[in-house]
Amino acid sequence: MQAQKILGKYLGRHPLLTSALEWDGAAPSVVVVIPAYKEQEYLQNTLLSLSSAAAPSGRVLVVVVINTGEKDPPALVAEQKTFAARLRSEISVALPNWMKLEVLEAYGLSAKFFGAGLARKIGMDAATELFYRLEQPEGILLTLDADTLVRANYFQEVEQWFAEGKRQAANLFFEHPLEGGDFSEERYEGITRYELHLRYLLQGHRYAGFPYAFHAMGSAIAVRALAYARAGGMPRRQAGEDFYFLQKLIPQGGFGEIQTTSVQPSPRISDRVIFGTGAAMNSLLAGEQKVGVGLTYNFQAFADLKVFFELRQELFALQAEDYEAWTYKLSGPLRSFLLNAHFFEDLEVLKKDCASELTFSKRFFELFTAFKVVKYLNYVHEHFFEQAPVFDMALTLLEHMGLNCDACWFEKELLLRYRELEQEKPWFIA
Repeated sequence: MQAQKILGKYLGRHPLLTSALEWDGAAPSVVVVIPAYKEQEYLQNTLLSLSSAAAPSGRVLVVVVINTGEKDPPALVAEQKTFAARLRSEISVALPNWMKLEVLEAYGLSAKFFGAGLARKIGMDAATELFYRLEQPEGILLTLDADTLVRANYFQEVEQWFAEGKRQAANLFFEHPLEGGDFSEERYEGITRYELHLRYLLQGHRYAGFPYAFHAMGSAIAVRALAYARAGGMPRRQAGEDFYFLQKLIPQGGFGEIQTTSVQPSPRISDRVIFGTGAAMNSLLAGEQKVGVGLTYNFQAFADLKVFFELRQELFALQAEDYEAWTYKLSGPLRSFLLNAHFFEDLEVLKKDCASELTFSKRFFELFTAFKVVKYLNYVHEHFFEQAPVFDMALTLLEHMGLNCDACWFEKELLLRYRELEQEKPWFIA
């Protein structure tokens, strides 16, 4: 009953912004939550992809959150309402009997929070309330985007992965389409570079020794309702909600990677968020050169971070007055970041709560979080390093990892090698 209390406490702090979900019978196997803002062009294909997948052992509930912001014109609101009605009358009845579609409508959302994060939260909170009502706190929530297709074994592999009770949440493997007739050759080349950047960034974190290195992809997260509530739910952010949510979720443990199925996000442009796939495609078409669009972080930044993480235990025995002298063991850029970010002041606070070097070594990453790594990378590239071509950096990282890629002459070949690397060595945080 403790799990039920946790869900109840969370829901008490986060009242639903829409009506509750309707359901009859045994609890669904999984609930898929899809935000939908001006998604008429893409959502039908996504729902078709879901309904064409192999059925899991239980029923599936798909929750589409139709939403608008308070600054949207009445014509758009009317268009969204018409689309919601069409989903209920035409699409819902065409689904297989093991799948049910529920449409939640949330209009006039606050401009301060309006975005994919709030829409995702609305749907996930409603799904959590449903699992609470059905007394199924271990129920599984899946996040998906309206322009994302799934592999045929999507539901079955998710269900099988969560069959082990200690598993609380996961990222699903993703793969953007790299060729075809739906987009221009330029767009496929751009998404290849963008995905290569994402996978290089992940492996760079892991090479450096950061323990919580995972992708942050809003269309590829699976989480039990209980773990969702314990993490405080999805943030109401206009962008980056997936990243911030995962930073609260992953350290809880029981987080891993489901590599036996995949989702396929679209390489389309989008004006809803300031970063991510859609924003990267916007920058590509505008001819910009920046991180994620042809360029990425310099490998040396990860190499410097690796030294720091390997030496972190030494900090436990040091006195505050010895920190600055100790930093000369590190590179100049990293030393500059630590001193200017007042890292050692926060370190002193952490050390007071650590009775042993072992405890300190584990809790160190409560201080040097994924968000801190991002701030470090941005700082050293603003003051010391130049951004570099993603192909060059991705190849350099593989070489330092001792991995052969003699056949990787082009970005696509290199990306496929990075995909293989993730599937060969999936991570799990116990």
